[in-house]
Amino acid sequence: MSESIKVLAVTGPTATGKTALAVRLAERFGGEIVSVDSRQVYRGLDIGSGKDLEEYGAVPFHLIDIADPAKEVYNLARFCADAFAAIGEIAGRNKLPILCGGTALYLLALLAGYRLPGEALPPRNSGRPREKQEGGADSFAPPFELDALILGVYYPRAEVRERIRIRLDKRLAAGMLDEGRRLLSSGVTPEQLEFFGLEYREMARCLTGKCTPQEMRDTLLNKIRQFAKRQDIFFRKMEREGHVIRWLLRGDPAAAEELTRRFLQGETLPPPDFRLSDIVNPSRPVHAGD
Repeated sequence: MSESIKVLAVTGPTATGKTALAVRLAERFGGEIVSVDSRQVYRGLDIGSGKDLEEYGAVPFHLIDIADPAKEVYNLARFCADAFAAIGEIAGRNKLPILCGGTALYLLALLAGYRLPGEALPPRNSGRPREKQEGGADSFAPPFELDALILGVYYPRAEVRERIRIRLDKRLAAGMLDEGRRLLSSGVTPEQLEFFGLEYREMARCLTGKCTPQEMRDTLLNKIRQFAKRQDIFFRKMEREGHVIRWLLRGDPAAAEELTRRFLQGETLPPPDFRLSDIVNPSRPVHAGD
């Protein structure tokens, strides 16, 4: 692949305000947002997945509400194909593609140029190579490379935990459990609802009488906080593999705009202020130069 397209990626743990920052940068630099979220692709998964479509304003967005949760299973290969198509189409109109979302595996697949064979890995004892399979009808190979500036929204862990609590209670007050009821009445089975994970798994348990709403809320709070920790672990893995993530303390918009401006103008960027792997105590505030 010789062609390369500049993209901006805004990522970070859950409940850190990635969408708001991505929208600001899209407005400032003429961008369009490509959602990197494994659940926002499904229609009807709105409150629980945190679509927050009102945040986008007039900014165009892609890969949201494109799959039927009752009839389709949206996988990584389909996401990569759809995302690269959207990126190419956006860049073809001289707009800036902005990848935004917290499904870290999806983001890594784009940035690392995953080649996906479109079939399951063969059993370990089958004698067939597990990394060199024949491509099937759903196989995927990236049509071009991505030249990416990766911006990460960083909050100390204690602040992330509190932001998760506030956001969860707001979503419950906004009718998240009613959303689960609507999905079940629309043809989504309890098993399918559980498949969507986190909020939807616990909603399925509650709506089938396996727990009370209060038990659902308390379990969810704990599990979402655990999920945020796993996201941190994945981002550290990305850093170890050579992906440079420029973490912005509390999503500093001025710093994000300056880095984006320099990136788009082809200037040499400064090294990151810090790496997640450098942080010994995730609950301690981080300052540039620490």
